[in-house]
Amino acid sequence: MRYVTALSAGGQEDSRAIRCARRYIGAFNKRRALLADCTRKLEALRMLSPVLARTDRALVFTETVASAERAARTIREGSVPALAYTSRLDRDERKRILADFRRGAVRALAAPRVLDEGVDVPEADLGVILAASHSRRQMIQRMGRVIRPNADGRPANFVILYVRGTSEDPANGAHEAILGEITGVADDVTPFPANTKEPDLLAWYMGR
Repeated sequence: MRYVTALSAGGQEDSRAIRCARRYIGAFNKRRALLADCTRKLEALRMLSPVLARTDRALVFTETVASAERAARTIREGSVPALAYTSRLDRDERKRILADFRRGAVRALAAPRVLDEGVDVPEADLGVILAASHSRRQMIQRMGRVIRPNADGRPANFVILYVRGTSEDPANGAHEAILGEITGVADDVTPFPANTKEPDLLAWYMGR
């Protein structure tokens, strides 16, 4: 990908190779956006409402600003206070949202890459990944937002949503090294089938 990205920037004599590289990256980004914003993931996020209602704070990691806004809206439909934290907000709005998140007025933040680094985010005990980053560094930064000592000793939990049979399916080797960073330190890893219901997810969370 580094080579293709550099090639797509131009500056090479082979214009055909540049065009091919740009088409490849365009198709790659469209596939990633399609997987990140699929309807079934939002349905799964909606089923997490009983879990989100029992967390102190949750972070939802998305691919785009639009998907963060949709995710926050989906969570609010489950009667859990949630907001999107995105680059479209000005500095004062971001500070206000983080302050509300810290005091519990907002229980869930949905954000694309804007939370990956350089932002002092209050501790959260649940992370939901709607779109896994292909960057190991970004995934570790996201994990660090949740996997850190909580004052009351509560365990941290991650929910990773993916579309089966696609490039983001761990069964196909997707994000193997990145997911290993999470599962390698986990007390328990529980896979849920597509027909999972809300009570199943709540029972899993309450049993942590």
